[in-house]
Amino acid sequence: MPGYKKTPYEKLITKLNHITSEELEDVDGNIQLDDNIFMSYDENEVVYSIYRYYPNSIVSVVEDDFTVRIPLEHENLKYITSTNPNPPKYARPLIQLMKSVSGQEINEIIIGSDVNAIEDDVFSITSEIYDDFVEINREEGKTKSVRVKNRMRPFLNENYDLDIQETQIEKDYNLMLREVINSGKVDQKDIIALSAELEEGDCTQVVIEKQVNKQVKWLIETIEKILEEDNITVPIAKELGKKHFGYLKQDVTGPEQLMEKILTQYGQSTLFGVPALLNTDKYVVHTGELSRSQFDLILITHLGDVEVVELKRPDRFLLECDCSRKKFYPSKDLSIAIGQSERYITTVLKDNDDDFKIKGKKIKEYLNDEVGGSMYIESVRPKAIIIMGSFKTIFKPYKELSASNKAKISKVEYETNGNRAYTELKSSLKNISIMTYSELLEHARTRLELTKEDIDSDGDTAKDDDD
Repeated sequence: MPGYKKTPYEKLITKLNHITSEELEDVDGNIQLDDNIFMSYDENEVVYSIYRYYPNSIVSVVEDDFTVRIPLEHENLKYITSTNPNPPKYARPLIQLMKSVSGQEINEIIIGSDVNAIEDDVFSITSEIYDDFVEINREEGKTKSVRVKNRMRPFLNENYDLDIQETQIEKDYNLMLREVINSGKVDQKDIIALSAELEEGDCTQVVIEKQVNKQVKWLIETIEKILEEDNITVPIAKELGKKHFGYLKQDVTGPEQLMEKILTQYGQSTLFGVPALLNTDKYVVHTGELSRSQFDLILITHLGDVEVVELKRPDRFLLECDCSRKKFYPSKDLSIAIGQSERYITTVLKDNDDDFKIKGKKIKEYLNDEVGGSMYIESVRPKAIIIMGSFKTIFKPYKELSASNKAKISKVEYETNGNRAYTELKSSLKNISIMTYSELLEHARTRLELTKEDIDSDGDTAKDDDD
């Protein structure tokens, strides 16, 4: 699939290939030994049962007192080991800690949840807080061993004629700073004062860029959650907007408008990478016979050119198939979007025409006023971008075709022809680009990874819990 990257589920399957062995079997998504199921998985989550597997022990199957759930997302894959079917090793000490401090019985933990909560006997923790717990445990473990060694040093030197030097404990100051901030003993004024003390240059730039990257990562992962919805009705769009972005339900009128709000608020630098992004929120009015044009978003490129963005629903298919002819063609929604984009390009070309105005101003005058004089807009090469659907909605999955259509075309032919048709369509339109929301996120993810390579020169990566 164009621009395709492995889904979390596909990455999971690769990991699990290393777990199965002569003893362990994968039976319909259950990793098991005889009748003992250690873990189950599907496209939504991984569930570790109460049974643990220790092949090198006298008793290889041990019963525990809690289960573990891990939502299947890119960020959470690091918690799933590729060496055994057991949950992350820090799940147990974390549950023990929460039992002792809360006084509640906890029989299940959800690692990588959207929320931090204890409901009934289920303990949910976000990946951010779980990672902090793991780092604190690791640091405290090292600290304890160093303290013991240092206290034993004079006895060992005296009695064994050893020359052992005192070991210094290295602290993770990044972790300590997060602890201080979460303690509530500093406020925004303290943080501002600390920031003011930072010298200008590389260090300050790294601080800023890492914070920006954190927001980009959050934005990508949050939009991906929206793309997982199969049918985004108006009530669902309102709920998604409220849950993930804090929008008032009355301010969200549907899925297209939800995506417009998100991209207007966050898209300029993080997703589109342009100097200016405008949402006119108004029709282009004119005195002619053409129907009115309403731009969703207007991008101003680094060359001062104009690109009009037409946003369509993220849950709609881009292509439909004539299975008798084994041919794909643009869906009704995409065909409408192409027609609208052609009209928008024509409208922008009239940017100095008195008959086409936005808020009472000629388009050219409006755009230059909005940019604020930082760059001059000249609509020499206006273009349009259609953003619609996701990787999973380029065309209908083969399994959802009717039996009569499946008889006309094989799965391989269907998917091969569909992918080829999408690639050909993307390159066939003049001045109109077509992309899915998934592709937009992958472009942003690529820029994020390139930036991380620049500022994370020490090569730090997330550590698995395999050890």
